[in-house]
Amino acid sequence: MKIISKHLFLYFLFALFCFTSCQDEITQIETPNDQETLVSNSTLANLMSRTTANFGAADDILDGASCFSVELPVTIVVSDITIIIETQSDLQQLENLYNESSINEDFLDFVFPISIIFSDYSQIEIENEDELQGFISECASDQNDAIDCVDFVYPISFSVFNSGFNLIDTVLIENDEALYNFISGLEDEDNAVVVSLNFPVTLEYTNGDTTEVNTNEELSDAIELAGEGCNDANCTEESVALNLEDCQWKITTYSSFPEFVGIDLVFYTDDTFAIIQDGSTYNVVGSWSVISTDGETYVYLETDFEDLGGDWKIVECEEDRLQFVKGEQTMVINQVCEDDLNCSLTDLSSILQECPWDFSDGTGNFENDQMIFNANEDLQITEDMAASAIGGGWDLSVSDEGILLTFSDLTAFQDTLEGDWIIMECDTDRIVLTKGGETLILEQNCNANLFSCFDDFEIVECTQANNIPVFNLSANTIGLVLCTESFVASFHETLSDAENNTNPIVNTESYGSLVAQVYLRIEAGNGDFEVYNVYLNTESCTNFDCFANTQITACGSDGFATFNLTEANQECGPDLAIYGVYYYESESDLQNNVNPIYNTESYSNMYNPTVIYAAVLNVYDNVIEHIFTIDLIVEDCNYFECFESFDAVIEVCDEGTDGLYEFNLPIAFANCTPSADAVTYHLTQADADTGINAIVEPSTYTTADVTSIVYVRVEIQDQLEVFTIQLNVITCNVGSCTEEDIDGILTECLWNVTSYNGSDNLSNYNFHFEQNSGIVVIYTDTITIDATWSTSQASDGVVIDFSNVTGPNIQAINGSWLVVECTASQLILNNINDSSIEIVLDRTCE
Repeated sequence: MKIISKHLFLYFLFALFCFTSCQDEITQIETPNDQETLVSNSTLANLMSRTTANFGAADDILDGASCFSVELPVTIVVSDITIIIETQSDLQQLENLYNESSINEDFLDFVFPISIIFSDYSQIEIENEDELQGFISECASDQNDAIDCVDFVYPISFSVFNSGFNLIDTVLIENDEALYNFISGLEDEDNAVVVSLNFPVTLEYTNGDTTEVNTNEELSDAIELAGEGCNDANCTEESVALNLEDCQWKITTYSSFPEFVGIDLVFYTDDTFAIIQDGSTYNVVGSWSVISTDGETYVYLETDFEDLGGDWKIVECEEDRLQFVKGEQTMVINQVCEDDLNCSLTDLSSILQECPWDFSDGTGNFENDQMIFNANEDLQITEDMAASAIGGGWDLSVSDEGILLTFSDLTAFQDTLEGDWIIMECDTDRIVLTKGGETLILEQNCNANLFSCFDDFEIVECTQANNIPVFNLSANTIGLVLCTESFVASFHETLSDAENNTNPIVNTESYGSLVAQVYLRIEAGNGDFEVYNVYLNTESCTNFDCFANTQITACGSDGFATFNLTEANQECGPDLAIYGVYYYESESDLQNNVNPIYNTESYSNMYNPTVIYAAVLNVYDNVIEHIFTIDLIVEDCNYFECFESFDAVIEVCDEGTDGLYEFNLPIAFANCTPSADAVTYHLTQADADTGINAIVEPSTYTTADVTSIVYVRVEIQDQLEVFTIQLNVITCNVGSCTEEDIDGILTECLWNVTSYNGSDNLSNYNFHFEQNSGIVVIYTDTITIDATWSTSQASDGVVIDFSNVTGPNIQAINGSWLVVECTASQLILNNINDSSIEIVLDRTCE
């Protein structure tokens, strides 16, 4: 059995406080008074601890013990079925499984080892059932004084002062466990610090309501009020009695006798109750009653059935669930109503609007149709995912027969669909309706819904040197989503901006900010949109394995070059507020911490190769945490490799003027010229060799020749080469390309999106259209996407369809595009649904 402690970081935290208090630069502020500070073991500190303590009763369906919980994920076996419980939602599904079963053998076995977590977040590893039962037997429910009906809304922060009331730090708290441990750390008498909570602070109650407090006193009163009223509404004598009589109840947890699990209890209005198992009445002897004493509510059971009788104290009340304790025993019962649809009117309204619904009346008439229930009670009926002219209204109501779903004002299918339908069965993905002798079955089809592709996201990045993390919003959200539907994505810093589609974040691939979350707006082609949370979290990346022995290669002459030493660790991310990376020319200099290299980004080597010694140093303790080496190697490089890699050809269209033709010469080697020191354009080889008579305006060079050659003089690192550009005037027939023409020119060369609605954000993506396979490979230096493409002939012209394009930003091209202009080297496309959205594709032939 292993005991795991989670308090070590507190000692580091307070050590950091004490160290910081010795620094020279200290901010002097007004001394906090007693009403502003948080004192160990004070009423407020204890209330905050109770509110943030681990709530062991939340998973009593698993362990039947409210003073600890089982760490998830955990594997259990129920009636020979192996189930992995990973989330609180899985616990609810397990509870539903118990409710639906009446077999008393349906109690669970754990797959050991497991870990249990106590209210103070300490953990113990349990190796077998005997150990677990020992802890369950020792667990006294009255020791569980956690307040579970109110929560802090995070993040919150504390100001920390030293004994001289100088502000030395601000501590940001992100969750219950961190806050609980922080308060526990205040008990350490050796820590001479004063802590003050920074207001305002928001509290959220279990019903969704929130309240904002601004002082310690207001916070204390709000938590006390919540704690006193946690279960009052559902735990009065009258409400418990009425609830017990309302439906049948099933025992889902019984700590001492697991064989009781699955037994049904029926509470009658004449104060008797029946015990039922496998449909047989075991005992209808005795009586039941609800009593209150000393502020507690009890259910009294008088029966000879094992040890079920006695006074059971209610410790948790919900409308369909009651938890009791009697001595060291715990019992949980859940309501089972025979006529329960499992869906309320509110549930049904929400379920219907989640996704489109396939529907059938058994005739096959609606095989390709779907119903879409809109929030304004408009009904759309689509065919093959294309909106048709079929529409109408829908409404939910309650009658003596049950819940009714009414279809009205339909523009088609009036005879078969219109009218009142009684809901006979209701699940989250299947609804059965009847009208007279007819049956209609609705089945949810979320795969056809754009918004089912998305959910909330979390991105975790390392803290940077300036304490501002940098997040790639696009790659870590929409870049992870596979969705065939067309959409437009944007990121916003506030919910209001996301809902109004204003102030989008521009730099989504390297967004540096301290905000805790941003908002992702996904908008469909019809204008509908949803907003999702993107939570931004940080961690201190102090894993020094990233700093490995490496080498940097540079081009140079005579074995010498200039190196940027920091390239060796630019992907590594320790907290550089604590750690520093230093470089030395010898190992002895490193060990003695003398003669560090200062010009780290422009270091000139002494030998070829040269070895540089690097150290990751803890700047507070002056301790070397990690050592690695960098081999600097100088190579004789071909500076002109890019220019030599392809034949440069520029083509322009012959517009029938028989005049001068204009060429943009720099575009021919646009990818290569940034690395050159000087580039000039000449009409003859001799002029290029000698560097005379350069063309003055190469971007608007004109000639009357339909074919000609221009010479490009390129100088790099005192070396010279001359290259040629072939200039051709061709017949383009703008806008008159056939489908066969489009297929031919697309598969001939590589293509780039040089403009998407006037922006060049997608220009780094290369398109390789494969013949016959229908595959288009879209790639950058770091991403490769296998998407699909096809062409078709429409009345307006040729249409190009893209699908399965899943990369960051580039997914915007999914959908159908009409070719509005066509040349051998350029296509201009308009979105088939919105002609204001334009794509310009340019050809690149290497």
